[in-house]
Amino acid sequence: MKFEDLQQAWQQQAQNELPLDKSLPARVKRTSRAFSRQIFWRDLREVAACIVVSLIFGKVALDAGTEGAAATWPAWMAAALPIAVASFFLVDRLIMHHRATPKGEALAVEIERTAKAVRHQIWLLRHVLWWYILPLALCSFLIGAQIILYAPESFPTWARWAVGALILLPTGWVDWWVLKLNQNAIQKELQPRLAELESLQNELNAPAEQLNNIQSTTIHKS
Repeated sequence: MKFEDLQQAWQQQAQNELPLDKSLPARVKRTSRAFSRQIFWRDLREVAACIVVSLIFGKVALDAGTEGAAATWPAWMAAALPIAVASFFLVDRLIMHHRATPKGEALAVEIERTAKAVRHQIWLLRHVLWWYILPLALCSFLIGAQIILYAPESFPTWARWAVGALILLPTGWVDWWVLKLNQNAIQKELQPRLAELESLQNELNAPAEQLNNIQSTTIHKS
């Protein structure tokens, strides 16, 4: 069998078995860009929220010191933890930007680039308890401790416990809700998206595998 015959056979087989949707590259690129924007705005909101929370707790620490609190270290630590979470977002984005596959016109490149980003988001959300929920839960605990243990003497004891309870009691429920929300996002959004991208990758790789199979068969027959 001549090479021209082999090439023609492969092209016919690819056309018959793998009809390519002409709108696919545009749809993949549009979806990829939309996903990148979604992650960017999410990270921006989280960083902004962390900074706001840090400023509020820093104000609590300053006021506590001004009003004669016995100690202010819990409030200062509570103000520092959201900054640590915001820093994690920023450092993670810098690392992923450095490791990201450069943007390109090739469909395979765009799919691989998006799949890599989705895999990283799945990893982040699976470990969200350690880098996001626990630091912010500790933050609430420290503010509660600041009020209950080190509030100024003029602040009644019952009021310390009431305010502390209002801060601490909802924290556990909110943390559980955030954890559940992120795990649902993995199962209902990210994993189906990754499966779709990997399916497209397999379809794109299929013609090359078919060519290899045809070549192997031809060589064997020769």
